Amino acid sequence: MEHVAFDYNEPTSQRWKEIMAEKLKTASTFEIHCWTEEAEEISTALPFGTFKESTWKYGKIIEGKVTPEFTSFLLGLPKPTDTEIYNKMTPFFTIALDNGFWSEHYGTELNDI
Repeated sequence: MEHVAFDYNEPTSQRWKEIMAEKLKTASTFEIHCWTEEAEEISTALPFGTFKESTWKYGKIIEGKVTPEFTSFLLGLPKPTDTEIYNKMTPFFTIALDNGFWSEHYGTELNDI
């Protein structure tokens, strides 16, 4: 897999979860990028990591270890309902794994480096 895009024809986040589950198996650390105003998303992710120093003035980055608890948390999240702009698969703007996998634009674009 190099690039997968989910559009409005993807009614659930099941396929996103299946791909993410596979990628999490070979990752040891993660970063979650949230816009500053996404306070609820930040507080939801923070128990699994800590804030990372960053020059991104419009957002916050949370970094942590990929643990069984983190994996269960991430794969157990419901598909977001605010899908006017993006057909969101996840509430997080970006999820980056240290194995080169990126879930971007709320899970609508998946990339492997």
